[in-house]
Amino acid sequence: MAEFYRETIAQGLKQFDNAQHDDAFYDALAWEGLSQYKDANNNHELIYSEAWNKLSAYEQQDILDTITDEKQNGSKECN
Repeated sequence: MAEFYRETIAQGLKQFDNAQHDDAFYDALAWEGLSQYKDANNNHELIYSEAWNKLSAYEQQDILDTITDEKQNGSKECN
């Protein structure tokens, strides 16, 4: 599912944000919520998606760094 929806989510974010960043930025943000999920019983132990596990450790860290940076330093304004 992550592989299928990630591009659509990234394009939607880019359009909503008026393409203020490069494609890698929106692709990274699209991973939020698609990289891990709770198990079928809604337990707090997170399970990583197959698509996430296929990424290299470097790719995963780069995505996590982008998400963290945006959460901490990104604009909180919604225009």
